[in-house]
Amino acid sequence: MMNCVLLRKSHIPILVFIFFGLARGAYLVDFSNMIQHRNNLANNVKRDDPERCHPTQPFRCPGNSLICISIQYLCDGAPDCPDGYDEDTSLCTAAKRPPVEETANFLQSLLANHGPNYLEKLFGKKARDALAPLGGSHQVAVALSESETLDDFASALHLMKSDKEHLRNILIAVESGDLGLLKSMGIRDSELTDLKLFLDKLVQTGFMD
Repeated sequence: MMNCVLLRKSHIPILVFIFFGLARGAYLVDFSNMIQHRNNLANNVKRDDPERCHPTQPFRCPGNSLICISIQYLCDGAPDCPDGYDEDTSLCTAAKRPPVEETANFLQSLLANHGPNYLEKLFGKKARDALAPLGGSHQVAVALSESETLDDFASALHLMKSDKEHLRNILIAVESGDLGLLKSMGIRDSELTDLKLFLDKLVQTGFMD
């Protein structure tokens, strides 16, 4: 019983302090405003979140637009983004090709395994020194991804006409299933499968058109 009395007495100064503060208005808090402020912050975070698009509409139009569209509406001939970016030629071409990072990694692996001048066999003399004259493996991968045709690719990287025609001959050989040209370039049988698969993907997505 004594403990209970002491406990209540120990709270008296605190309660008096609280009531005194409330009477003076010093501790009055508008909790509804705090909750509204917190909700506004949450909404702002959601709007600024680049992942805010719903999974069923994962493609976000660029810029300040809040428009998200389904993948099925990309490159369908009808613009859905305010600036028509969902029908952009480079975007639509890249959508058909392997991801840029995948292509860049493949090119880098060829250089790492066979030396910095290996890709000269495909792209000509400007492909020496680990593709440095062409801007590096990532730049070449971007050009391969976004260039609709071989002519566009050659133009983007300023290839010599002779080098462009050399690459065209390689692609024609791959398309016809004739790997003799690749072998004559010194490409070993163990490398042919991966390289043919890489070039086949270009051919199948209209690179030769």
